[in-house]
Amino acid sequence: MAGNWTVCGVCDFRNINKASIVWCSECDEGLCGECSEQHGAVKSSRNHSVISITEYQKLPSNVLEIAQTCQKHKEQYQIFCKKHDCPCCRRCVIETHNECKDLTAIDDIVQNVKSSSAFVEVEQTLVQMLENVRRIRNDRTENLKCLLDERVKIERDIKQTRKMINDHLDKIQDKIIKELYANEENESKRIKLLLCEIEGIEKGISDLQGNQNNIRQHASELQTFLALKHIEKEVSDKAECIQSVLKNENMKIKTLALEVNKDVQNICRADCFGSVSVGSKSCKVVIDSNKNKEAQMMIPSLISKCIDDIKLSNKMQIDFQSTGDVRGCAILPNGKMMFCDYQNRQLIVLKSNGMHEFEIRLDTLAFDLTYFERESSIAVTSGFGSNVIHIY
Repeated sequence: MAGNWTVCGVCDFRNINKASIVWCSECDEGLCGECSEQHGAVKSSRNHSVISITEYQKLPSNVLEIAQTCQKHKEQYQIFCKKHDCPCCRRCVIETHNECKDLTAIDDIVQNVKSSSAFVEVEQTLVQMLENVRRIRNDRTENLKCLLDERVKIERDIKQTRKMINDHLDKIQDKIIKELYANEENESKRIKLLLCEIEGIEKGISDLQGNQNNIRQHASELQTFLALKHIEKEVSDKAECIQSVLKNENMKIKTLALEVNKDVQNICRADCFGSVSVGSKSCKVVIDSNKNKEAQMMIPSLISKCIDDIKLSNKMQIDFQSTGDVRGCAILPNGKMMFCDYQNRQLIVLKSNGMHEFEIRLDTLAFDLTYFERESSIAVTSGFGSNVIHIY
C-alpha cells in the first residue's frame, strides 16, 4: 500500500507531524515544503518526478492503495516475472523466482505503459462498452415508448369498437382496459428494472473511464502498470454484465396486441371484450466487441416455420438465349446476379432487375462460383477433372 500521503514521510520518520504538499512516486511518500526543497537538491532524488498532493489524491482509491514496494522485504520492485504475473524485488527473485526464466527489468516493462497497446485497448474497450450499454438502454427506452404507443392505439380501438355496441358492453370494456393497463404496467416495470441495472453498468463504465483518465494524467508509470491489471479485471466483469443483460428475458421486445372477441357482435353470447397479449420479438441491439471487431447481433434462436406453411411464388424469370450452358450462380449483396456460362468461359452479370449489365471473360471453364464480400472477390471452379479454384 502507498504510504500516508497526507503527512510528510521524512518528518514523520523524525516524529514530526507536518502536512505534505507534494508526492514523490519513486520514493513512495509525501513531502512538506522544506523536505521537498531538500529532496530536489539531493543528487539521488533530484531527478525524481513529484506532483502536488491535490493532483495525486485525484487518483482512484484502489490505485492509491497499490503497493509500489515489496511488502515482504520492504525493497523497491526491480523485476517483473511474466510467469507468475507479479512484480518482484531483488530478494524475491532469489527466494521465489530463482528458476523463472521470463524475468524482465520492471523499468523496461513500465516504460511508456500509458501509450502501450494494453492500456489503449482497455481505453477503447471502455468506449465500446459504454456505447453498447447506451444502445441497450436506448433499445429498452424505445420499447417503453412502443408499449405506450401501442397501448394508446389499442385503447382507441377498444373505444371505437365500443361505440358500435350497446350499453351492455360497459362492464366488459372496463375489464379489457384493466387487463391492457395491467399487462403494460407489468412489462414496463420489468423493463424499468432492467434499465436501472443497465444504468448501474453504464455508471460503472463511466467511472472506470474517469479513473483511467486520472491515471493517465497523474499516476506514475509503475502505478499505471499495476493498476492496469485491476482495470482489466473490472472491464472483464463489466463485459460479462453486458452479456448477462443481453441474455435477460426482459431484453426481448415486448408488444401489446388486441384480439377482439367475435362474439362481441352478438351481445347475447359475449362474456368478455377480448384479450390483451404480450408478444416478444428478437432483440435488435448490435454491440461492438473488442475481441471480435465485427459487430455481432445477439439473436435468440427462433422456431422455424413448418415446411407445410411455406408457399413459393415466382419473383423473376430470366431467359439466357445467347448463352451456352449456365451452371452456377450467385446473388451479390447489392442485388446484382452473376451466372457461370460454362461453354463460353465467362461470367454473366445482371442488374437486380434482371437486365443484362456486362460479362467477365475467363481463361478457364466456369462451372460454379461463390462471392467473398470481405475481399470483394469471386471464386470460380472449372468443373470436371480440374482440381483448381480461380480467384478473381
